[in-house]
Amino acid sequence: MIKLGLIGKNIQSSQAPDIHKRLGKLFNISLSYQTFDLNENNKIDFSDQLTLLKKKEFLGVNITFPFKEEAMKYADIINISSLTVQSSNTLLFKEKTFAENTDYSGFLRSYDFHFKKNKPEKILVLGGGGVGRAITFALGSLNVEHIYLYEKDQFKGQNLIKELETFKINCTLINRNPLETIRSEVQGIVNCTPVGHYDLAGCPLGQLIPSSHHWIFDVIYTPAKTDLLKKGEKVGAKIISGIDLFIFQALDAFLLFCEERVDKNQISKQIHFLRQHYFKLLFK
Repeated sequence: MIKLGLIGKNIQSSQAPDIHKRLGKLFNISLSYQTFDLNENNKIDFSDQLTLLKKKEFLGVNITFPFKEEAMKYADIINISSLTVQSSNTLLFKEKTFAENTDYSGFLRSYDFHFKKNKPEKILVLGGGGVGRAITFALGSLNVEHIYLYEKDQFKGQNLIKELETFKINCTLINRNPLETIRSEVQGIVNCTPVGHYDLAGCPLGQLIPSSHHWIFDVIYTPAKTDLLKKGEKVGAKIISGIDLFIFQALDAFLLFCEERVDKNQISKQIHFLRQHYFKLLFK
């Protein structure tokens, strides 16, 4: 049996165990999937948790907030997507530990699903942490016209800007004051902060209201219809739930975990079924 898991904080509502077990049944692969919630009351830290799981012969783990950047430290071999964005949401335990980033590939697949080959224009990205890094670099690979990055941690934001510049990705760091002005200039708004999650209620735009010409992508899927998406829905904007990123990144992670046991074309045929299932379950 393949042993897999998820490490993060406040992950009680995660659907990761469900989707991986569901995929295991679809492809007749025996696997288990456990969550390891390293909240403030947990006495084990991230490094010790990884060591313990390796001893227990886990094949790999998914990584979520707030450990995606830290996860890079524990990899022997870093995939190009993780190396580019300097964060990892998937670790594979073989003779050596491999770092992968399916947030990056999952966002690209989500974008293609909704927009096909349309080039992203001016985009506002809220949050420059692990998933924010993945999405800004993914937008860069799509030749985005310009990214406006809102990140409270100015040091973190400036560092990300410098890294994006090395890849010739146009990005400007902004603070809350010009958000209203920038809002009118952009076509897309992507929330990569934890604001809106069950454990951090609210809207990352604060009192600002999006417009009907926007498309709004929220990486959060618990809840699937966040306050940000509700605001967008009210004004007639195109809204994209974090359910899509959840599904596409999980499909890519499952392919990594199961390698030659699963054909990529066969797993792609499950997209409609999975979207139908999780939207019916979560999008309320």
